[in-house]
Amino acid sequence: MKFHALMPVAAAIGLLSQTGALSAQQPIAIATPPSGSIYNSTAAAIGKVLADKAGLKMTLQAIGGSSQYIPLINAGEVPFGIANVYETNLGVTGADYFKGRPTKDLRTVAILYPLRNTIFVRKDSDIKKLSDLKGKRGPVGFTAQKVLTAVTNAALAPGGLTLDDVNGVNVANIISNVNVFKEGRTDFFVFALGGAPIREADASVGGVRALTAENTPANVAAVKKQVPVAYLRHEEPGPGSPGLLEPGYLVSYGVNLLASTKTPDDVVYKVVKAIHDNADELGKVFPPLRLLDQKAMAQEIPDVEYHAGAIKFYKEIGQWPPKKM
Repeated sequence: MKFHALMPVAAAIGLLSQTGALSAQQPIAIATPPSGSIYNSTAAAIGKVLADKAGLKMTLQAIGGSSQYIPLINAGEVPFGIANVYETNLGVTGADYFKGRPTKDLRTVAILYPLRNTIFVRKDSDIKKLSDLKGKRGPVGFTAQKVLTAVTNAALAPGGLTLDDVNGVNVANIISNVNVFKEGRTDFFVFALGGAPIREADASVGGVRALTAENTPANVAAVKKQVPVAYLRHEEPGPGSPGLLEPGYLVSYGVNLLASTKTPDDVVYKVVKAIHDNADELGKVFPPLRLLDQKAMAQEIPDVEYHAGAIKFYKEIGQWPPKKM
């Protein structure tokens, strides 16, 4: 099954309005950032496995970034989407760049895996640690994916830096952040471990290297100041982690599948059950999904409610109430 951005938002709205209600037999749109992003690859893997194993059809709706499509999910214009748990909280509570427009109908469906975010530089660069990035050229703005300001600041925090300490180059989203690096316009980029664009950047510039952090109380506190739900997770080099050349700690936080109160309960139930029952297959399609923990798909996210269809499934398998993160 081939996946790409088949339906513009208007078409997704038309699908819902023509039928009056979404059903699991119809194509189910899932919003993601552009092709190449880790969320887009995650959605493609979910779509493939759900089609192969559960007879559910999903189409990817590639939009500029999560800060753009979270309001669309909330409004019921796209039934599903993927975002990190920090931004999900910001949307529901109407904080930061969602101020004045809270997405109170947004619901979480499942925790998919920990997103392991870090800074990458050229392998031959004289930048050896995070603090060396002071005064270097780096991505800023993130106009279509505003959460990247906070998560990049969290990745920089163990080095005692924020984006205010670099010479900024404006970018729109996670993919353009990698592209300007490959073009030589920045000295570093931010990305989640395991993403395909890291491998592409590695090939483009003759090798990239991830900058890791030391796991100290001070560094954890600095990270949490930027992204309160983040933590430092130990990672080892391996074929699925291009750019990670030595063991170290990376800033991590959960990624969740989203829906809204307007997404039908039976559709959410079937999607969650299919993800749970086919976790091994998902990991074979997209390596970061190997980190999906079937026993921890229901985790508490501050101020965020679970969708009724997901709650029904978690109660059936004895995973309710959700675990503390």
